Amino acid sequence: DRVDKCCTCLSRFVLIYSKGRTCKLCLVTLHLLHNFFLHTLEVLIAGRSGRFVAGLKHQNHPQNHMVRLLQARCVAAAATLLLLAHAAAAEQYIETFSKVPWQEFPGGRFKASTNATLTASTIAGALFQLKPGGLRELHWHDVAEWAVVIAGACMASATDESKLHASDTWNFTAGDLWYFPPNVPHSIVGLAPSGCTFLTGYNAPDFNEARSFSVSSWLTTVPVATLAQALGISTAAAQRILDSNAGGKPSFLPQGNLRQMLAQAPSLPVQFPKLIHRYPLMQNTHEVDMADGSYINMADVTRFPVATELCGAIVRIAPGGMRQLHWHLNIDEWQYIINGTLEVGVFTGPGQSASGILQAGDLGFAPHGSGHYLRNIGQQMAYAVLIFNDGLFTDVEIGNFLGTVPPAYVAASLNISDDDARGIDYSLAGFAPAQPPPS
Repeated sequence: DRVDKCCTCLSRFVLIYSKGRTCKLCLVTLHLLHNFFLHTLEVLIAGRSGRFVAGLKHQNHPQNHMVRLLQARCVAAAATLLLLAHAAAAEQYIETFSKVPWQEFPGGRFKASTNATLTASTIAGALFQLKPGGLRELHWHDVAEWAVVIAGACMASATDESKLHASDTWNFTAGDLWYFPPNVPHSIVGLAPSGCTFLTGYNAPDFNEARSFSVSSWLTTVPVATLAQALGISTAAAQRILDSNAGGKPSFLPQGNLRQMLAQAPSLPVQFPKLIHRYPLMQNTHEVDMADGSYINMADVTRFPVATELCGAIVRIAPGGMRQLHWHLNIDEWQYIINGTLEVGVFTGPGQSASGILQAGDLGFAPHGSGHYLRNIGQQMAYAVLIFNDGLFTDVEIGNFLGTVPPAYVAASLNISDDDARGIDYSLAGFAPAQPPPS
């Protein structure tokens, strides 16, 4: 009976977990339950076995069959708990963002990721697809925004508080970056022929772009006479603005007339003003370039001076290749897979790690100080966007670390021979190429 009650309680907990109603406390409870469950069942089985088995002469006695059945049932339940605990740990660092449904609007669609779904993350993000003429409406937010164009083209404008220029407006194509500091007002419009797909990152884990401050939602809260006075328009014109945006719901992604937008757009800058909000990443010199085609294309504050609170990179990993084992001193890493199939691993402490498979459109996260890697297990070049929550990029790679101390230190730390320690290739920086098949 006691075993049955334990299994019933376990089943209920598993049922609650499977419905997704978990939090960090639940994850801790899951690990504690696993250890307690194993220990308790060992005691119960031992006690019941003592009463059943003592004095029995035949191994096939029915009571011995019951003991074995109980043992099998308990081991299976404990194994289920262990698998769930590992899955729960992985879910903190991996999100199948590719399966998150889109939110549709007249001018395009978007979907967001926060720490409500990627629970360990300190960075939030969103994926946008704008139609030609689709507008990410005039808005601002109290967090910094770093973005990369993945496909198509768009035109983005930002207002400079220094008033050195009224508007910083640029055309962006695949591989271009923008950065908007907190509360700098900006807008983005998709260009012909195919619109634009872009990925954004924010330095606040719970930020959702849908909660941005927007012109449409703000002005509807202003009394009609005040609005007319502020905009220098008639009361009737002000009332039409209020009527068109009744309820205060932001337009978010309205559909505009692209021809009119381009005809009325400010002239694009012909010279780089100071601290512009655009950076042409694809014209960059790669931070790391490998013979197999793998590379890291990085833009931090040393190259993109306006981006003081976020930086990022595009990495390309050859089939079988791996972004080298590494960690970051004081920045967290948020990963978005553009294409390919990648194995990801995150080490967060002794006996604590998470691993999984990321497909195109999925997300991963590695907190600062955690050892991590990305390995291409597919047959094609894999591309990923990495976003970091500081303007300056720093990292420590396993080869850099182990290679700075005598091999004897490595041998003692890894409990291997001195010869094995000397056999390690400490020069593998940036990436580790695919291993040749065993002969």
